[in-house]
Amino acid sequence: MKLSEKSQILLERYLLAVERRLPWEGRKDITAEIRANLMDTLEDRYPPESVVDETMLEEALRELGSPASVAAGYRGTDALIAPQHNAIFRLIVTKLTPIVVAVVFFAGVLSFALSGGKSPFWSIWELFGNAWQVAVGIIGTAAIVFMILTRFFPKVNEGMFTEILEEEGKNWKVSDLPQPVDKEEKVSLWELVLGVTFGTLGMVILLFLFDQVAGFWWLSDGQWRMVPMFTEAFKRYIPWMAVNVGLNLALNIILFQTLRKTILTRVFEIGIKVSEIALTAALLSAGTLVAFDRALALQQGFPPEGIAGIQALFRFDLVHWFLIFLVVVLSIDLIKKVVDLVKSITRLNN
Repeated sequence: MKLSEKSQILLERYLLAVERRLPWEGRKDITAEIRANLMDTLEDRYPPESVVDETMLEEALRELGSPASVAAGYRGTDALIAPQHNAIFRLIVTKLTPIVVAVVFFAGVLSFALSGGKSPFWSIWELFGNAWQVAVGIIGTAAIVFMILTRFFPKVNEGMFTEILEEEGKNWKVSDLPQPVDKEEKVSLWELVLGVTFGTLGMVILLFLFDQVAGFWWLSDGQWRMVPMFTEAFKRYIPWMAVNVGLNLALNIILFQTLRKTILTRVFEIGIKVSEIALTAALLSAGTLVAFDRALALQQGFPPEGIAGIQALFRFDLVHWFLIFLVVVLSIDLIKKVVDLVKSITRLNN
């Protein structure tokens, strides 16, 4: 007995739906156990030479139950938060909390930008601290409430949860099962988190804080002092830089919804990369991009030996060579992304 190609895909989708509802610890072992039990059932039902098609497999899956009901049967009974509260808690963690944190963060950014903060580094750190406190507060409060309900009021929502499982068990559809993600298409959550975090920070700096933070910093007389380093020729390209950062931020937000790369997102990536290469090439021909005001540095308390070291760096024209290196790296990355797009289209057609 063996599964047809479409049946194998259906089985992977079903097991993926079950796995997403299981606790992190042990979910792979549980999924393997479900797979083995199901295959044993099919082997008992069909002769060794038969090929199980989609209809035959779907019939067996419906007898097994909906993904939610199967996963519920493997959850421990000593959970701190009872299963009937999982759906609401998941909604709070994945939907409500990010929205509230984003509102708090951008409200802080707007307030700081309008107030012209005197200590940009500490203010940015405070923005992230406030956003973190809000997230921990919402999730922590919800967790405590649900743990109290689980411990002292175990019947709350229990009947509704049972009804939902029974209804889903009767009406679940194959079309609702998630699609398995190829290794080449999968996106790590931590990459997206870093991308959104640093993308947001980059937008804040480019749009509101560039003149306040972009320069050489030095601690003098117990205070941080800054000497600007970028010329007007460089600043003319800040809007273009902000657009590229914004596009990357939008791409990461889109990928948050699917955690997989699609043909559309790959084309989007290629467009962003082309814009980045064009921007870097434009900077190469823009003239002097960085400069160092020695008189202002001395006035701000920079030590003379530090000033001499910085001026020595400028004589090597490091910015020009760095931009050339960046064009090469971005071009190689663009070629790789085009190749990945072709591979994705090929896999889709097959």
